[in-house]
Amino acid sequence: MSSKALRALLESYASLNYPPTEIEYLAHPPTPLEFHQIVARNRPVIIQNAMTDWPALNDRKWTVDYLKSKMGDTEVMVAETPSGNADSIVDHDGVNYFVKPHTTSHPFTSFLTTLVSSTALPSPSKVLYAQSQDSNLSSEYTPLSHDIPSTIPWASISLSQPIPDATNIWIGNQHSVSSLHKDPYQNLYGVVLGTKVFYLVSPLGVIGVDEIKVRSATYVKRTEEEGKEEFDIVPDPIETTTTPADEAGETDGEEGMITWPSVDLVGYFSMPEKMRNTPLEEIKEEDFWKWIKLSTPMKVEVKAGEMLYLPALWYHQVAQKVDEKEGVCVAVNYWYDMDFSGPFVSMVNYVRDMAAVVIEEESRYY
Repeated sequence: MSSKALRALLESYASLNYPPTEIEYLAHPPTPLEFHQIVARNRPVIIQNAMTDWPALNDRKWTVDYLKSKMGDTEVMVAETPSGNADSIVDHDGVNYFVKPHTTSHPFTSFLTTLVSSTALPSPSKVLYAQSQDSNLSSEYTPLSHDIPSTIPWASISLSQPIPDATNIWIGNQHSVSSLHKDPYQNLYGVVLGTKVFYLVSPLGVIGVDEIKVRSATYVKRTEEEGKEEFDIVPDPIETTTTPADEAGETDGEEGMITWPSVDLVGYFSMPEKMRNTPLEEIKEEDFWKWIKLSTPMKVEVKAGEMLYLPALWYHQVAQKVDEKEGVCVAVNYWYDMDFSGPFVSMVNYVRDMAAVVIEEESRYY
């Protein structure tokens, strides 16, 4: 019975947000009232011409040479992984771990030179990504902050937050792909160079993302003979393990474990379209991809000069394409705190609990 109710919920959501796998485009930035209405719908949109007054975009100001000239040898934190899979679930000796990247400080010029040189490589020995999420534009990237507004006025007015909780810069290339995850923030994500590819699932589609409990670990770099770098996966001490989802009002109830989505939407969208686009009413109960299909995931590309509004608690997996001339992808995002009051968070948590019941029922049945 609970399986039928959950399926009915997802089918109803898809019909009321038709077409469910397509994103809305706005030709111009919304007014504060219009953005308030967008936030209330909790649906992503791509906003064009929202960054026309950014100095970073004027006459393609942010080139690799310009970034180097402004930052020089300022030390920046860089994530290093063997295959661009920071903060992802990785099978290690038959056990799944949530593995965080090895992080280390690099002089900015050296980091960007190495990053650009690795763009042309089919499989570099290590993948670098500037992805510190601590409002780095107001700290280590201060020399670049003058080219980026400190806030988005129409969003600040709409959300009653004069400044965002964090403003971050992201610099990488096509070798980095995030795992599927969610954040307790209203996210405005502006692309300056290259293209960001977002794979998105509504919070109601939690059953489709297949959350599992895993132990956290960290990539630890070691140097082999002849200077070749390798990475070990080292489990974190249990007492230091934290649960990212706790910020969204969710707890695991099991010490040392993290609940994390295990579905790879990049792989899912690489399947032939005819395998994915089954009409919802025709999806069979025995279909292996039943729940992810019913969750109606979407794939959207955010190009340079475009801004994505990513609603709070939406699952997202992010890949990137580099700017053909500069060889890097650069983006800036604004995190505004979400409002936890009202029914939304409680409803999402209820659906999450209901999904766990359905999964347990189906595992017994099959």
